[in-house]
Amino acid sequence: MPQNSVLFSLGFRPFFLLAGAYSALAVGAWAGWLGDLWGLPEVYPSGALHAHEMMFGFALAAIAGFLLTSVPQWTGAKPLRGWGLMALAASWLLGRVGVLAAGAVGPLAAMLMDMIYPIALCAVIGAMLIGARNRRNYGFIGLLAGAVLANFCWHLEMSGLADTIEGAYADELAGTGLKMMLNLLLIFVAIMGGRVIPMFSANWMRRQGQDLAPRHPEWLKRLCIYGLILVLVAEFLSPVLDDRIIGVLAVVVGLAYLYRLWGWNGYKTYGHSLVWILHLAYFWLGLALLLKGGHYLGPEIPIAIPDSAARHAAAVGAVGTMIMALMPRVSLGHTGRDLILPRPMLLAYALILTAPFLRVASPFLEGEMYELTLMASGLAWMAAYALFVWCFAPMLLAARVDIAK
Repeated sequence: MPQNSVLFSLGFRPFFLLAGAYSALAVGAWAGWLGDLWGLPEVYPSGALHAHEMMFGFALAAIAGFLLTSVPQWTGAKPLRGWGLMALAASWLLGRVGVLAAGAVGPLAAMLMDMIYPIALCAVIGAMLIGARNRRNYGFIGLLAGAVLANFCWHLEMSGLADTIEGAYADELAGTGLKMMLNLLLIFVAIMGGRVIPMFSANWMRRQGQDLAPRHPEWLKRLCIYGLILVLVAEFLSPVLDDRIIGVLAVVVGLAYLYRLWGWNGYKTYGHSLVWILHLAYFWLGLALLLKGGHYLGPEIPIAIPDSAARHAAAVGAVGTMIMALMPRVSLGHTGRDLILPRPMLLAYALILTAPFLRVASPFLEGEMYELTLMASGLAWMAAYALFVWCFAPMLLAARVDIAK
């Protein structure tokens, strides 16, 4: 099979490769942008550009790789392959070019170029799920549709089209879009973690001769998922809602997630790196919600929680770690390999766990220590995803080993 045919034979191959490479490169580019190393015109504020590209560029590419691979298995639908998959990957690239070259093409053209990919991804996944009447997973259509709306909100303000809009949301449409997208990503982490962590943990413990099933009550699952949706709605309403309501809600939901995680016996999975990394990603989800709640509660608690700490616990900790946990496992399984993590990836896991710790700590520091911690976090993240590409690009570009033999 020609190499390009292999690359576009299933969704995880091109999109995991794009997500891993873009994640490492984008963080480096953002650091250079902050240092004004590139001498490029600043069409978008650097912080807003960085947040947008890490969520709508990196994270949404990784999610595409997962859903395009998993949904056909869930539904029996025909996977997107060949020219169709190539076109979807090209739409992702078009969006990145549009946003990063907005100084040349203009912010309005950049918006049009960048909106194609999330709309197309939502349409493809929606067609598979609705065609198979797979109601259990209709929520993913809602998540992807929400991503389309969040991206539109961001571009609406960044292109200047929102200048004529009046009301409570008019001056912070971009911020609202970014908050919405981050919460949507957390819901993805919550759903996928809730499905795979108890199962993989129980399987591992059985192989070790311990038939101790994780506690997985349905009421707690519903509390966690619906609670996180309420947090999303509350933050969307933040321009008109009392911050203390959001704060209390986030703390309660965060505690529910940590209690749910505790019932999955993660401490017993330390011998299997592909399992314990999932537990740590889910831990970051609960911690991020607690920090978010602390930020919104503000004067009501003794320690001031910077917004940046809460955001990066969610984005770098929960989302970044969960993506790093899922991409290797899916790549190994769907290329016909044993679920044994390549040895260099142990270093990548150490780095991806170091990055959010440093990034969350940095807003509590000042001066040179803040800058050093921020830089160290970025370097750890870049190195982790560079290692992923180095280890897995040969697998993603080659035929399944059971077919190749």
